Amino acid sequence: MVLSEAEKRDAYREAQQILRLSKKWQELMPGERKPNFHRAAQEILKRALGHTTRRNEEALDVHGGLMHEHGPREARLIERTLRAGVVHPDVLHSFRDDRITSDPRPDKLKPPIVDDPQLPDFDLYVHDHGQTIVPPSHYEPGADIFHPNEFEPDSHVEMSATHFDEQARLKSTYEAVH
Repeated sequence: MVLSEAEKRDAYREAQQILRLSKKWQELMPGERKPNFHRAAQEILKRALGHTTRRNEEALDVHGGLMHEHGPREARLIERTLRAGVVHPDVLHSFRDDRITSDPRPDKLKPPIVDDPQLPDFDLYVHDHGQTIVPPSHYEPGADIFHPNEFEPDSHVEMSATHFDEQARLKSTYEAVH
């Protein structure tokens, strides 16, 4: 009888598992005999070694066709490769359904219009905080009024500056304990 490489590998794994099981075996009933795990593993290995091995791999027939034009094995392999995310998902869709969802040549797109005659002329002012005297604010072009961003108090309110001593400390009863 001819075994594939995978079947032979499975037989070796089964023999290893039987030998591992012999190390973990425990007696459940008093006087119970331990099974001969070594003989069971040896029988499995004899059967596996007695058979010839054939390679399970056949040459792939991959070409530039769609999914239904490939054999089932090749189609599954190509689909699994495309699903891995190495290429754009549209490649997978075109392989399955011959459907293109986006332009495959994005370099052929029209360049964006930079100067549109429909747009009104405008001036761009960039405020430089290092050299601008008034803080950033806005300009109302229709009324030609500049609105500063600072609040100007009424003239009748007396402004007084409060100065604190740098060495001033709170009383000990007010200090926070952390």
